[in-house]
Amino acid sequence: MLISISLVALTMLLAPLLTRWLGERAAWVLALAPLVVFGHFVSLTPEIAAGGVIMEHHAWVPALDIALAFRLDGLSLLFALLISGIGTLIVLYAGSYLSDHHHLGRFHAYLLGFMAAMLGMVLADDLIAMFVFWELTSVASFLLISFQHDKPESRRAALQALLITGGGGLALLAGLILLGSAGGGWQFSTLSASALEGHALYPAILLLVLAGAFTKSAQLPFHLWLPNAMAAPTPVSAYLHSATMVKAGVYLLARLNPVLGGSTGWSTILIIIGAATALVGAVLAIRQTDLKRVLAYTTVTVLGQLTMLLGTNTRYGLQAFAIYLVAHALYKAALFMAVGAVDHATGTRQISRLGGLIRYMPLTGFAVALAAFSNAGLPPFFGFIAKEFKYAGLIELGVAGWITTAVMILTNALLLAAAGLVFVRTFLGREGRYPLHPHEVSLPMWIGPMLLACGGFVFGAFNNIAEIWLIDAAVQAVARDAVNVRLYLWGGLTPAVVASVLTVALGVFFYLQRTRVRRRLSLWRVLWRVSGDMLWDRLLKRIFAFATRIADRFQHGSLRQHISLLVLAIAGFTLVGVISALAAGGGIRWPIPTSPLSVAGTVGCVLAVAGAAAAAVMRGRVALVATLGTSGLGLALFFLAANAPDVAITQLMVETLTVIFLALVLRKLPPLSGVGSRNPAAKRFHAIVAAVLGTIVTALLLISISEPLPGNIARWYLDNSLPAGHGANVVNVILVDFRALDTLGEILVVALAGLAAASLLGTGRKRAAPTSRAAAATGSTEFGSVLLLHGLKPLSALLLLMSLVLLWRGHNLPGGGFIGGLVAACAVVLLALGDGAEQARRMLRVPPAIVAAIGLAVAAGAGVIGLLRGEAFLAGSWIFPGGLPLGSPLLFDAGVFLTVLGAVLHMLLRLVEREQADDGMRQGAASRPTEG
Repeated sequence: MLISISLVALTMLLAPLLTRWLGERAAWVLALAPLVVFGHFVSLTPEIAAGGVIMEHHAWVPALDIALAFRLDGLSLLFALLISGIGTLIVLYAGSYLSDHHHLGRFHAYLLGFMAAMLGMVLADDLIAMFVFWELTSVASFLLISFQHDKPESRRAALQALLITGGGGLALLAGLILLGSAGGGWQFSTLSASALEGHALYPAILLLVLAGAFTKSAQLPFHLWLPNAMAAPTPVSAYLHSATMVKAGVYLLARLNPVLGGSTGWSTILIIIGAATALVGAVLAIRQTDLKRVLAYTTVTVLGQLTMLLGTNTRYGLQAFAIYLVAHALYKAALFMAVGAVDHATGTRQISRLGGLIRYMPLTGFAVALAAFSNAGLPPFFGFIAKEFKYAGLIELGVAGWITTAVMILTNALLLAAAGLVFVRTFLGREGRYPLHPHEVSLPMWIGPMLLACGGFVFGAFNNIAEIWLIDAAVQAVARDAVNVRLYLWGGLTPAVVASVLTVALGVFFYLQRTRVRRRLSLWRVLWRVSGDMLWDRLLKRIFAFATRIADRFQHGSLRQHISLLVLAIAGFTLVGVISALAAGGGIRWPIPTSPLSVAGTVGCVLAVAGAAAAAVMRGRVALVATLGTSGLGLALFFLAANAPDVAITQLMVETLTVIFLALVLRKLPPLSGVGSRNPAAKRFHAIVAAVLGTIVTALLLISISEPLPGNIARWYLDNSLPAGHGANVVNVILVDFRALDTLGEILVVALAGLAAASLLGTGRKRAAPTSRAAAATGSTEFGSVLLLHGLKPLSALLLLMSLVLLWRGHNLPGGGFIGGLVAACAVVLLALGDGAEQARRMLRVPPAIVAAIGLAVAAGAGVIGLLRGEAFLAGSWIFPGGLPLGSPLLFDAGVFLTVLGAVLHMLLRLVEREQADDGMRQGAASRPTEG
């Protein structure tokens, strides 16, 4: 299963390149990946249909008991087939629908990325892994909805969907954590219903999980984001918001039904919210004049009905849930794609301007007819069976079921009228007033709707196929107890049949009287004025106004006040901690364990304090940088005296690069007019703040180091570094082996920070044109000393060689990838200062940003080696050619080296280029002859 997800993800990465090469024909190549995945799951169908369950487990974060655990049963198989099968058709459809769009490759990447995330979500058995994929679907959906980002409505709809589903995701995360803690396991397959029943956390779990599911599946009152998401291109609507993403919440409810579905609260909430959502969606659908919005609101209706059916937990209700899930995915994806074809061929989706299209678009019209009949619930389509079983499942509930059935009759009648608008009003009758002359669309645009619509007919007419291979296994995965599944088109004259007849009769009446029905609904102006969008806009307006008031109070522009408040807050919280420790019987335990005094350590401390004190009174900016560098060098000397050479070297390199960076930035600014405030009261206040912070932090540190640590983690690292990590340098073994995941996150932050800082320094490179003979000879404007200038080249070469030595020896001696990357960056920056940034770039050959990207890829690739061997991500893998230990931690360290080197150089070279360009322009201006 992981291979299937990885295949789609890899295709996502290749999509922009393939589209650039092949144009719209790339869709046929890209569609092979989901097609292969679909074929793979089809091949597993017999095993799952026979009652089997396929499990797959890959270690991910073993320390937190988080794994990439996957589970394929009837429910996940059903969703996987829908995601990959419909996804294949959507990729083909999108390639033709957006063939002239200049960002088609990007769209393909977004679409395939969403497909991979959705597959991971429905296949995941681990709660945390499922949530990660859950959030990835929200991010991918945001990118797809905002694909036409030049349109304000697309940006608004994308932000609305992200905020609503993201807010629900936060609630879901809390619910899943409580669920795993109370349910006796962190996998869906190990959750215990008996442990949750009557548990004190059950109400909180129920509400949090339902909040996450309801926001994702557009249940009332969170339904407003789905119709607005129709601002996205039609392939997005056809895939995300009819067959996949909007059913993610429904999937989660179905997955948790066996463990949470035994309570009255579960059933009551799902039935009431589901029925209300269905009715509101149907009423709003019949009022729409745009075909896509009609389909969007009918999707809200069906999602409400699916939620309601899960709440029934009856034999017919659960069968209806599984049937309706498939039927809706087939006919709704077909209708969305067909509506997109109509818009593509005629230039409009307005119902009032359409009609008689069957003579121009016979293939699309035939597909729409089949899909609309299934949507309307007419025999012998799969939608008819879903409707019959739905009524039967509701009637099983007794009086409450009869009331809900009456509501559903009205709801389904409105759905039938909406289906009439999509097919009868659009394709039959007199010819409409089209902006464009209509024509039949190309094969990729009609083959998808045709296959899906025919699927709804085949599954209805030959329902034993769906029963045996899909529905039975899915129902057993959802139900709390075994359910006898048997599908049929005709089960005799039953109350469900009577309800179905009433639905059809009322639906035909609504369609024939659609103008009058809309006029009657328009009389409820009071309700339509209070729309969800209006409430949403007012809510955001209030939130932004509140945030503005808060920002005005704190963002006053005074850096001194900011720092003073920050320091006081830190001191206050620290003081509370110190007082709590003293009140609990703690305190400073004498004697405090300290390192032995040394001359180097004492000198380092003196330098650090002296540099900090000098920085407080220096006026020149460059002098200020120098004093801060002196303080950093003192700390490096102290670390060296404390037997921490790795930390000392890192501190030294960071200080060196920081001084270069700050000097280049600050040397062009005017000198400081004064240090500190001129107000004597303010100076006294700042002195008090500094003294309070220093005193409290000192007390906290003394209390902390006087307390004995529980256990001896340092001893464990010392004992296991060489035998387990094959390295004598414990610090480096921790960074690249024991805690490699932390290091991977850190270098990712380093890369992002370097990219962000470089973007602030300018988007393009400026070539510095030398204007003097000396500058022309040297290509530099930074150094006037020829001796120093020519000495930089061998020094840079020596530093580069030293950086490689530090990288290689770092696993056993002081050094490592991080230190080596900093040393190499210093070497290149020195060369840039001497020979110019362009010369440094030519020597580097590869752009620094690409170097950082390669480094991240190498580091992550080193982690994948462990997965391929069936171990945890970033677990060390070793070989010993000739007794020499070579392993994935060394490869990971090389990735750290490249990432640090690329990120630092991407920022510093950009800054050096701008400085040299400015110098060149000033020298050029100075050397021009003046007019006499």
